[in-house]
Amino acid sequence: MKSNTEDNYSLHRLLPSEWAEYKSIRLEALQSNAEMFGSSYLKEVTYSQNDWIALLENDKRAIFVLYNIDSIIGLTGVAIDRDDATSAVLFSSFIRPEHRGKGLARLFYQARIDWAREKKCSSITVSHRAGNEISKAANQRFGFKYTYTKEVTWPDGVSEDEVMYVLQL
Repeated sequence: MKSNTEDNYSLHRLLPSEWAEYKSIRLEALQSNAEMFGSSYLKEVTYSQNDWIALLENDKRAIFVLYNIDSIIGLTGVAIDRDDATSAVLFSSFIRPEHRGKGLARLFYQARIDWAREKKCSSITVSHRAGNEISKAANQRFGFKYTYTKEVTWPDGVSEDEVMYVLQL
């Protein structure tokens, strides 16, 4: 069932039976924007069907896909923080380039914030790689406040800052 509809776009939380759709858009995202993710195509392309299903069965996380009519054109995720069950973490946002710049991130933020509230989280954290001005602007537009910066080595081997934000619910 699709929800959060806007014009010809809709957002849908994936079910374990939809693992192939998740795999397809996730691997596409990792190939096309590898520098923006905390994982890599080379790692995730080796995942088995059971690995993909397990990611979707985990009730401490939700994966949403963005449709344009009946075609998947993006994805995003949210999970309970491993170290703090009162906090959620946003991850894995991707929209195909031809659909960017249309305000569709609003659907992502709405769904993930709603999910975190349903899980009784008191805060949500999100981060982006330094220099990702689009992510920075979106995070701030939705009320996230800068907290700190840390240097990390990204999956592409580059050491660069990760910029952290929090939203109090």
